[in-house]
Amino acid sequence: MDFVVRRGTTQDIDRLAPLWEALRAHHATLPAMPPKRAPHRSWEYRRGQYRTWLEEGRGTLLIAERGDEAIGYAMLTTGPGAATWDMGETIVEVETLSVLAAERGQGVGTALLEAAEEFAREVGARTLAVGVAHTNSDAIRFYERHGYRPFYVTLLRTGVDEG
Repeated sequence: MDFVVRRGTTQDIDRLAPLWEALRAHHATLPAMPPKRAPHRSWEYRRGQYRTWLEEGRGTLLIAERGDEAIGYAMLTTGPGAATWDMGETIVEVETLSVLAAERGQGVGTALLEAAEEFAREVGARTLAVGVAHTNSDAIRFYERHGYRPFYVTLLRTGVDEG
């Protein structure tokens, strides 16, 4: 492995922009999805979420680096367990996992996911969750290869503000 995974801080957020933009561009190609935010608005929105999560102490940033280049990252949030299902008192969720297209298939995503699982163990979480767009078959296969299984379905009705 010619890269390292380390914990990041708010100082690292701006380095993630190219990785977020690559992920957003991929999401824009997915069929049967709601409209997308404009690229610059998308990053501005997500950047603000990352900063808030890290500053509030409920976010954890993992960065995969080769030398000085960020080649992948995972943003995690930690929260309370579910009221209905016994998945533990604490759950960690992978909010974002992005790897540069040129780096895919090199173990970067797996290393980030393993680091996320290690973090979950550190904070006493029994469950690590991730949400995936229903048409993102590559991501679904990736997570299923790592033992993740479908759990919850989110249904959307867009346009409710239009009456």
